[in-house]
Amino acid sequence: MGIKVIILTVALLSLSNCFFPTKTPIDLNHLPALTNMTFPEAMNYLNYPVETHYITTQDGYILTFFRIQAKNTTIKSGLPVVYFQHGLEDSSDTICLNDEENAPGLLIANEGYDLWLGNSRGNRYSLNHTKYTTSDKQFWQFTFQHMGEYDVPAAFEYISKATNQKINYIGHSQGTIQMFVALSRHEKKVLNNLKSYIALGPVAWVGQIKSVLLRSMGESKPLIDAIIATGIQQFLPYKQEEVLPLLCTYVPQLCGLTLEALMDMNDSYDNLKRMNIFVGHLPAGTSTLNMRHWAQNIRSKEYRYFDYGTAGNYLHYGQAKAPKIEVEKINVPVHLFVGQTDELADVSDVEILRQNLIGSPNVTYNLYPFGHASFLIGKNVTFMNDVFAVLNDYNQKETKIQF
Repeated sequence: MGIKVIILTVALLSLSNCFFPTKTPIDLNHLPALTNMTFPEAMNYLNYPVETHYITTQDGYILTFFRIQAKNTTIKSGLPVVYFQHGLEDSSDTICLNDEENAPGLLIANEGYDLWLGNSRGNRYSLNHTKYTTSDKQFWQFTFQHMGEYDVPAAFEYISKATNQKINYIGHSQGTIQMFVALSRHEKKVLNNLKSYIALGPVAWVGQIKSVLLRSMGESKPLIDAIIATGIQQFLPYKQEEVLPLLCTYVPQLCGLTLEALMDMNDSYDNLKRMNIFVGHLPAGTSTLNMRHWAQNIRSKEYRYFDYGTAGNYLHYGQAKAPKIEVEKINVPVHLFVGQTDELADVSDVEILRQNLIGSPNVTYNLYPFGHASFLIGKNVTFMNDVFAVLNDYNQKETKIQF
């Protein structure tokens, strides 16, 4: 399986015919301590209080969530709650492993919030199920629509009961696409416990996506079919044969391409000095079926549920064609934070999203000069002033941190 994954990675990225400047090789023998730490280990190392929580979804997935609060404190109740959900092939790690003065998760905790960090089904921390193991094909039969249908509601129910608070939700990338699914379905567990929704690098329509990896998959149906034919159910799993660290050590050009493809990183805005830490945490894993769903929507330029084919669609949806995800039914305020050079959440796709949020009583739009990854690993995250303006308005707090 390890050889398959390495071949898959190289093949996918080489298909792009794109080349990036040579990156400095990473010395695997001299890595910072944070590179190989789990999330709890990293928080203990940085002196942030941390708890681990396990949330079981209605369809049996056991999700690992982490809870942190301000540095050099202990976990206490009564603080306003933020639930932060990561993006595609990512985990809770990246939200908190930038420099402390630029890591969004740590900034939110230090601002006085009770921060809960989700981990999507199928990533490095959420590989358990009440019935299946990761060796079972059935475990990997999910896409982002199931995260929106099951994961988000389960998390809202659990966190609200644990804290007796309503929840401020922040999603990045796929963390937004699954929230749009949940809200369009009017999931009561979410709506009854939601205080605010901030969407960083918001994704719904992806027809104009410029990400090398995702566009290659979307534009080549034989490619994604070939991947599925190999029997690979888990797409770019965490530390499968240490793919990314090895590439960054021995093939720095391909390392740069891989990081660009996965996260839309940019030298001008992103803190690439932390790359020797991030490579120990990326990619974090998802299902091949999830990637197929992304590819379907890239190809169709529509925001739809997974297309199982005519027979499968009748079985799952009662109709021949996969239904649209009805964003127009979303009836809560939505705060969009958009990167002008974002290659995953292209501004033209975000504009389609904004035009379809006709049921929302308030849609705000903030545009910044950077790309997709900068929301998490930027050199200077001044956009967090705007995030705190939204959070503190909903929670009647005064902002302590200024950039």
